[in-house]
Amino acid sequence: MTQLWYLYIALIGCNLVAAFLRWRFLSPPMKVLSLLLCWGFTIELFRQHADKGTAGVLTHINLNVELLFQFAYYYLLLEKKKRSFLYAGLTVFGTALFVTWQVNPNFFRERNYLDGVYLGVCMTLWCGLFFYELIQKPLQYSLKSDGNFWANCGNILFYPGTMLLFGLGNYMEHINPELWQSLKSINYALNLTLYALYLVAFCRDRKQSVPINPRVYIGA
Repeated sequence: MTQLWYLYIALIGCNLVAAFLRWRFLSPPMKVLSLLLCWGFTIELFRQHADKGTAGVLTHINLNVELLFQFAYYYLLLEKKKRSFLYAGLTVFGTALFVTWQVNPNFFRERNYLDGVYLGVCMTLWCGLFFYELIQKPLQYSLKSDGNFWANCGNILFYPGTMLLFGLGNYMEHINPELWQSLKSINYALNLTLYALYLVAFCRDRKQSVPINPRVYIGA
């Protein structure tokens, strides 16, 4: 598992290097995504060197900050008329988190990551909106230079795929620790897939400058 963690960190580092080298070519949403990875890289290093209790609190903080970065990403990416779905997701997340905290005041100190489930629900909805917009684009639209396509391929695999692990992780860790340890490898595998697709996105993304209509561009 330690080797997987180092591979995971190395892959995030490769993403950051690619984003830095191609910064002037990146679209605004992809720039926001690179800032999310910078945050994730930093918090993951702190988590690795923290005790178990502190690492749990940092994970809760990370999930909430990640939601805000993803909100900004999709705010720039989706059509303006879809932004009501973004606000709705943010409201549902905040409400669910507040209710969970009221029911369990120690929630943020526990390794119970229901906020990861709430994040997964929001991300599944927002990814779905992206792909819905994508299929409505004209036939001449090219994905060759659209890094957001590859990034959302990663999102749609990772966030729905980890919701069950986030939701049942605390329970399974107490009931069947061995099974939980084996299932954690699924989370690492999905993480690696996510950041591999993000790396493709950063390597291929390019600001598209020839408009087909106000929302659609021909790939460079």
